[in-house]
Amino acid sequence: MSFSIHWNDVPEAADSDDNMARLRLIPDESRRLCASDGITHTFIEGDNYPALRLLLAERAEAVDVIYIDPPYNTRKTHFTYNDSFSDDEWLSFMRRRLECATRLLKQSGCIFIAIGTERVHMLKLLCDSIFGAENFINDFMWLHGKGKKDSFSRTMQQSTLCYAKNKRALHPFCDFEYTDWAKTNADGDVRGAWFSGSISFSEERSNPAHPNYYQITSPSGKVWKRQWLISRAQMDALIAEGKIYWGQAPQYDNVPRRKIFNGEKSPIIPKNMIDDADSTRAAQGYVDALLGERGAFDNPKPVNLIAHLLRITAMPNDSTVLDFFAGSGTTLEAVTALNAEDGGKRRCILIQKAETITRKESVFKTIADLCYERIKRVLAQTRNGLDYYSLSEK
Repeated sequence: MSFSIHWNDVPEAADSDDNMARLRLIPDESRRLCASDGITHTFIEGDNYPALRLLLAERAEAVDVIYIDPPYNTRKTHFTYNDSFSDDEWLSFMRRRLECATRLLKQSGCIFIAIGTERVHMLKLLCDSIFGAENFINDFMWLHGKGKKDSFSRTMQQSTLCYAKNKRALHPFCDFEYTDWAKTNADGDVRGAWFSGSISFSEERSNPAHPNYYQITSPSGKVWKRQWLISRAQMDALIAEGKIYWGQAPQYDNVPRRKIFNGEKSPIIPKNMIDDADSTRAAQGYVDALLGERGAFDNPKPVNLIAHLLRITAMPNDSTVLDFFAGSGTTLEAVTALNAEDGGKRRCILIQKAETITRKESVFKTIADLCYERIKRVLAQTRNGLDYYSLSEK
């Protein structure tokens, strides 16, 4: 059984090829930041729909990961932005931008979309129609603090829907954790307690054409030929280190498994509940301190939340990350944090409209100005650069 969603489409000016023909991305040299390490990010100031259409001309199927935190359509007006649409307006608005997003993603790419409880089910149906229900990965729910409450309940999580461009081409996601629960030592290993982890597919589920399909031989001479979860070189290293458990001597006839000792970092399938990222309050305090203005931007996401989502995709460390609802610029800071962590050369593309900030006390006129100031302060701590473009008429 399948479900669909219908609404009255609300057109936008950028739907017209004639209107698009008058637009271009103009470099702003006064806001350009020079790189000394070869990593240059991109900031585009302007409406993200026409900006995405222009990007498609040169970056179709060139983006590895997209993270966006779009308007949730809560029917509220915040200090820094408006979040009140009719459902028809919101669905039309999101459809256009997500259709561009899927065309920008590589076949092996994926998108994360933050959304509140108000519209999560509506967004899920919309994304199913654009990306295909078969490409849904999961809802990665962030436990963001004490939660939002009303008279009936307290909402502890915020959703982040994840879709692949093509799930068959998407690399499996991966997280890591440190072992501290091993209690037994079945073979008396001098290194102490350990537990075993699966390291292969069954013979029935193995793919003989896969690069990790090969054979290994136990100490008793038993041959195991199947698809393994690691490369031959990695397997040889584990065998040399005595970290493969073959079963009890002298038979050694158990299916080979990896020995994992306490204190070791082990790969795991990521959980869809994220409970170790900063809270909403902590993220707000961080941005306030960074920009030197209290309440500078409403409800910014924590840097370590977005960094976690990017990390678990296991994308190459030179991947391209796009955020076309840049807000305060958290995604770019998360990209620089990951690069600092693993020596990567990821690049970030941000798009943010010059939306007027309505909070009278703010020193920033627009959200784009605020975002640029944050980027400038973050990149001052790196050797990265920034190309700045404004969406303008020819």
